[in-house]
Amino acid sequence: MKIELPALTESLNRPEIIEKSWVITLSGNRFSILKPDPEAVRIEDIACALARQARFNGHTRFFYSVGQHSCLGAEVAPTKEVALQMLFHDATEAYVGDLVSPVKALLPDFEIIESRIHWAIANKFGLEFPAPKIVKQIDRRLLATEVRDLITTDLKSWNIKEDEPFDFPIIPWPPEVTEARFLELARKLMK
Repeated sequence: MKIELPALTESLNRPEIIEKSWVITLSGNRFSILKPDPEAVRIEDIACALARQARFNGHTRFFYSVGQHSCLGAEVAPTKEVALQMLFHDATEAYVGDLVSPVKALLPDFEIIESRIHWAIANKFGLEFPAPKIVKQIDRRLLATEVRDLITTDLKSWNIKEDEPFDFPIIPWPPEVTEARFLELARKLMK
């Protein structure tokens, strides 16, 4: 089944905007933000960028990356398919960064931009698009665990129930470790 690319809004669907909407990745690849091409997606670019991007806009007691968050999500997933979805669920952030939710809510076009990039990533790696609901469930429990271990023990201030976090503690990894583990997990899951 072919998955259709989500449509651009009128404000984004202008040649002068589309022409300037690209980033150069570590691999030297030119990736279009508004017209993403699955062939331009590189797993090495995703692993590198996510390993060096801080979760929570850096507001944690220790550096903790989006890449480690993605790896942990893959490690707790119940199936290989869900694990692959978890590994790539935040991969759009390799191209547009990790905006905190309150900022995303102020930028209505951002959801479309992220959705289009997610479409390209899903097509590249044969992922379900949009992602299955279990991805959000695992993501929520990881958030609860991250808040508990990296930000505050006052879970109520985040509307987190006491039984929501996972039982394991989060011990941050350095970016180089995260990048290597991300690539290792991806290769293992895509066999």
